[in-house]
Amino acid sequence: MISRRLLRIKVLKILFAHIKSGNQSQLAAEKELAYSIKKTYDLYHYILLLIIDIADYAKNRIEIGKHKYLPTSEEKNPNTKFIDNTVIELFKRNKTLQSYIEQGKLNWDDAELIKKIFNNMSNSEYYKEYMQNPKRSFAEDKKLLCQILEKEIEDLDYIYTLLEEKNIYWIDDLGFVLSMAIKTIKKFKANQDNYTELLPLYKDENDEKFAIRLFRRVLADYVKTEAIIDEYTKNWDLERIAFMDTLILQMTLAEVREFPEIPINISIDEYIEISKYFSSPTSSAFVNGVADKIITQEIKEKTIIKNDENISE
Repeated sequence: MISRRLLRIKVLKILFAHIKSGNQSQLAAEKELAYSIKKTYDLYHYILLLIIDIADYAKNRIEIGKHKYLPTSEEKNPNTKFIDNTVIELFKRNKTLQSYIEQGKLNWDDAELIKKIFNNMSNSEYYKEYMQNPKRSFAEDKKLLCQILEKEIEDLDYIYTLLEEKNIYWIDDLGFVLSMAIKTIKKFKANQDNYTELLPLYKDENDEKFAIRLFRRVLADYVKTEAIIDEYTKNWDLERIAFMDTLILQMTLAEVREFPEIPINISIDEYIEISKYFSSPTSSAFVNGVADKIITQEIKEKTIIKNDENISE
């Protein structure tokens, strides 16, 4: 399931492009937002496909070794524990995954990526330990795949170049999507059927509507909120306040106003973290300080009304 954090980031990037362009319609921007979220779900399936591709690459290497003119003893009697991994077999048989891959015509089409990951994995201690253990279990098979996703993908520079070529929205998605893939592996059971569902795109209906409601509320309040921000930043060096900082602040205020069920501290903390990644080192202090003052005043004026119950995300 795509996280609220990632949905906020999607909204932020689409808002930035929409406001800066000055000539894109709101409808077009909303379609772009929906498209960017859909592409994240594509990447989730790509990562699961990557596991299958790595196993297929390993199997092909074994077959090539067997058919050498003078194969070594190891090549004659290869260790097939990885290519026989029971979780990989479940992925290969899973109708939901295979249908999505076929309908979307998903394929990595990059032998170099598969080779790099396989070579790095083969030289790792966790992989050697797995392969040398004569015993096998479903839990051990799951653990290996989780280790591959945790250790071999996110820090591989080559994959970012490839992702950027495939889709501009994927650069910031990889870490989130890897966590989705790991959750998928962990929830798999040895006796599940071929029609077992994967993780859905959204946790529930509220999450499905979250991004578009947030996007629309920012734009609906934009001029009014801009004036309020100007009023509360008179003591700040305005030339040093980046547009991204004010946009993140706009989103913070819009979320607090639009979603009474989300505790204020959760909304502020989320945007503080986002500002650390997408703006300057001083941005978090700006977002925190100004948002707190504006929200406190709007609560006093009852223009912001929050639910008493502390619903977390």
